Amino acid sequence: MNIKAFLVILLCVSFPFLGSAQIRFSETIQTSKTATDTEASLFFVDFWATWCGPCIYASEYLGVLQKQHPDNFYVVSLSEENPDIVKRFLKKNPTDLAVSIDYNGETFKANNTRVLPYGLLINANGKVLWKGSPTDFKKSDLIRFLKQNTITIEVDKVLKVKKIKQEVFEADYIPTEDFEIKKLKGETYETLVRNSSNGYVHYKGFLKDIIAREHHILLSQVKLEPSLNKTYEIYIKKGTSATFQILDELKLDLFHTQSKGDVLMIDISNINYWDTNQIDWGKDTAEYLIDDSQIQADNVAFKDVMYQLASVLNLPVITKGGEPDEDLHDWQIHHRFYNLMQSNMLDAYGLKVGKESGSFKIYTIRKKTP
Repeated sequence: MNIKAFLVILLCVSFPFLGSAQIRFSETIQTSKTATDTEASLFFVDFWATWCGPCIYASEYLGVLQKQHPDNFYVVSLSEENPDIVKRFLKKNPTDLAVSIDYNGETFKANNTRVLPYGLLINANGKVLWKGSPTDFKKSDLIRFLKQNTITIEVDKVLKVKKIKQEVFEADYIPTEDFEIKKLKGETYETLVRNSSNGYVHYKGFLKDIIAREHHILLSQVKLEPSLNKTYEIYIKKGTSATFQILDELKLDLFHTQSKGDVLMIDISNINYWDTNQIDWGKDTAEYLIDDSQIQADNVAFKDVMYQLASVLNLPVITKGGEPDEDLHDWQIHHRFYNLMQSNMLDAYGLKVGKESGSFKIYTIRKKTP
């Protein structure tokens, strides 16, 4: 089946396929090497990025489903990155799935795609049947939806691929110092971009987001004047903390005060860490797979996974009962239902978790006084 045909489905959710509208994408990288039909009844859009380690794991999982159901089911992996970046990545990490580019981001924006990996299952009428983390889409779900959706469609008649002006691709920048920072001009980011490669952590985003992530605290715990909240690109040598390097470079001071409110109190006195053999997404990838029910992490320190838990719960995390180690571990933490989260963290890691009123820090960033 032609990958161009499939991609129209995602953006045609709000109107019939047989209408006169055409949906435009920038480029098809490859068609499916597994799907056998020129028509299908179910289509899965796999939103991903080359820097997202859990996305690669999710795509491999979808590749298994595609091989098991090559007829009437079609998976396409969709990235909004520069096509040259994706092509170079695929040379080192080949896939049998269809791959296409949404370089102007229409499809990502139309579906409010903020967290990766993310997926949509759509039928031939353009109806969204399922959405969420691809690894939560089970084989039993696919079989059930295939039985319920038998109408097929060849969608390449309504899809038009239109080349758009693209950035000139540059080879990956390799820092020469342990810490490098550059102010970005005219670039804004709805969410913080963070990835790891070549022994460095790489940030792109607003200063407030970077400080919150680097300091392992919630955005609501950082106070910063809008005039100071510029966008930056930062490289940090892995294993080092850069909060104060960033502040010194920008001639800023950090103060903290205590505030009271609801916190997630975690007693770590009997913590039982997992080793690093429970989850393996490969070398030099992103660390997390976060969906609406659980956090999975591959080779992540305690403070980092607790930051992710605080973020999804929008609740400061406070620990007692000792100091957590700084070693890397694998994690699988349920967060959707509170009671299940409590039992999960106690059974899996010996952590006693409770929501209570407590004290937490609020950090204020200001210009240094002369």
